[in-house]
Amino acid sequence: MSNDDYLFVYGTLRQLAVRRDAGERAFDQLTNDASFIKPTSMRGQLFEVGGYPAGCYQPDAGMRIIGELYQVDAARLFAALGGYEECDSHFSESREYRRQRVPVVLDDDTMVHAWAYLYNDPTDEIQIIESGDYLLWQRANDVLLNDVKCDQENGFANNVFGKLLFWLVLMVVIVLAGFWFFGHIDLLSYIQQQDSAALTGM
Repeated sequence: MSNDDYLFVYGTLRQLAVRRDAGERAFDQLTNDASFIKPTSMRGQLFEVGGYPAGCYQPDAGMRIIGELYQVDAARLFAALGGYEECDSHFSESREYRRQRVPVVLDDDTMVHAWAYLYNDPTDEIQIIESGDYLLWQRANDVLLNDVKCDQENGFANNVFGKLLFWLVLMVVIVLAGFWFFGHIDLLSYIQQQDSAALTGM
């Protein structure tokens, strides 16, 4: 396998990860501009930072970070993912993540070099994910995922409520317009009758 443009993802961009709306948009971009190859891993440590993962490449570490390898259209994809990962030129120099090419190993022991978004801040006071697998961590921490699920459910409910409210307002406007229209016709008819009666009386 040649060292073309590859991307190693280990967190919210993995196929079965739970994501917020921004993550869904980034994942859609990934699937549009990249081709999934297979699961892979990188030497290093994985951390949890307030609801999202932080991977650190450590070539001498005895631990591995589990992830997925994609072949990517780098020019298009990295421009989009840079915003999601907050590591492009729109953010300050002290960025939380940086994009770096690292060696990853496939299940057949083939090694390729792939880009990865790696954590750029100190890890002394954040929680380590011992398994190195963010999907396992998500499944084991459903309480922490409730916020994401509630956001998704609330977004759906708000969308449905918004549509129902729109149609309700529209129906009220139509009914009021009907009352006004037919009431206006009755009023004109009454005025015409009065005018006719007045002319007859004359």
